[in-house]
Amino acid sequence: MQLSGKPKFQEGALPKEFNFGLLKKSTLVGKYILNDYQKIFGDKLETQGEFEECYAFSLHKAGSTLLHNMINDVCRISKIPGFSIPDILFKEGVFEKEWEGDERILGLIKPGRVYFGFRQLPNILLAPSLNLKEKKSVLLVRDPRDALVSQYFSYGGKNISHKLPEKNKEAFLENARTTANLDIDEYVIAAAPNYLEKLNAYKNTLNFENVLLFKYEEIYFDKRKFLSEIFKYFGLSVEENIIDIVAKRNDIRPEVEDASKHIRKGSPGDHVNKLRAESIKKLDEIFAETCAWYGYKM
Repeated sequence: MQLSGKPKFQEGALPKEFNFGLLKKSTLVGKYILNDYQKIFGDKLETQGEFEECYAFSLHKAGSTLLHNMINDVCRISKIPGFSIPDILFKEGVFEKEWEGDERILGLIKPGRVYFGFRQLPNILLAPSLNLKEKKSVLLVRDPRDALVSQYFSYGGKNISHKLPEKNKEAFLENARTTANLDIDEYVIAAAPNYLEKLNAYKNTLNFENVLLFKYEEIYFDKRKFLSEIFKYFGLSVEENIIDIVAKRNDIRPEVEDASKHIRKGSPGDHVNKLRAESIKKLDEIFAETCAWYGYKM
């Protein structure tokens, strides 16, 4: 590893139809999207560089948008081939649950590109033909207690500050509404097992000899170093002024909390202010072992 008045709620129970981060079937699936990947990704499939494909991973509300936006900006300005399969499909109203096991995704992945946008480890990337364990990857994680608080304000309870897809918006909103009866403490306990599963999927599947691991708490105050280290690790040459411009553009630190914004607060440690002591204790118990492996003390 490389470091740098609600209905009664039963603890740990989830509305059975809701999957955190994995939304239900889109009305577009099979009718348009899954048969038309080539059309959706268009000219992004026409360019390949002369380097081994590499990957950027994170989790929902772990700084994933920051990570993927900065990589996208650098790739675009520097003309490095790369794109986000999850974000492009989300824009089309196709959610992770629908494509993560679709073998046709394999046709999008070729050498000479940076693949980013992943907020969980999709099953399709485990295909033997991709040999993911031998490819360079970066992984950005965050204290899950803070991440779950942020997730609540993004699309939990009655909150919807998350960016909506351009198509199939109602499917996203319908799933988010299934937690409308939960307050923040109920929500984080209910969502914790799914978040733990994502952390464990990375831990148990990736080859951390080929993974550059970052913690959100360490990169929040130095995004330039964070971005520079990513492209150096990938072995891709990027002009220093491009790193400067992109890092500065994405260095957003709200002075006042705004629950309506995607970047509501950003600063580490917010769970202490938002959750009851007993909720924090429960989360500590759930995440202690896995987070210790990632270098967090619960």
